[in-house]
Amino acid sequence: MKNKIALYGSYKKLNQIEDVLSRYLNENDIPFEIHRISDSEQFLREFLPKDDYRLFMVCEKGGVSYMLKIYNNFDRQTSRYAYGKLKFPLTQKELSDQMLEAVKTSHTCPYNVYAAQNAKMSRLIQHEDIECIYKEGKKSIFYLQSGETMEVSDSLSRIYTELDTNYFIKCSKGVIVNFFNIEQVSDDYKTILTKSGVEIPMSRLGQKNYFKSLSLSITGVNVFNY
Repeated sequence: MKNKIALYGSYKKLNQIEDVLSRYLNENDIPFEIHRISDSEQFLREFLPKDDYRLFMVCEKGGVSYMLKIYNNFDRQTSRYAYGKLKFPLTQKELSDQMLEAVKTSHTCPYNVYAAQNAKMSRLIQHEDIECIYKEGKKSIFYLQSGETMEVSDSLSRIYTELDTNYFIKCSKGVIVNFFNIEQVSDDYKTILTKSGVEIPMSRLGQKNYFKSLSLSITGVNVFNY
């Protein structure tokens, strides 16, 4: 699903903003769709009230104000907004620093995006792209559907607090799995097969977490007393 973005400002300034924004999103593998408008009345009437836009950016008076929608859960039924202001002309560094910080501080469980960072890069990873996360020593490794991996210094327990724990389950010691990227579970419920074909062991506690997520995904209710 593409993230819809609405930009308001003069034609010349929007060219600069769109160029930087497009390069940033493409480099971080974030699908997007940009809509531009230079008429303030039309922007307020046709763009701002729409629920399907993730990001609004307004360029005026030498700065760029933004409003970023953060979803609370996988059901996309509740959301909140993060607000901020960037300098003009826009740079990728400021965009990365500001937007990552907005995602991190606006809510503990941003739907759709995890803000990952290491010494070499910062990256917004879509929740649906995460298959599993492994603990390796003092570091954690993200395994993505694309086959890519990303190593971060954050502990697995810290990462877990920033994910939706209803659907990112601790299937065994040192492993977190995205419930929605499970292809199948073995007949004895001792192993999980991810969509990319990775087989992961599942503990007894992992089995409980799996069934909890299953009941939530089907009925929207946790039928278990844990």
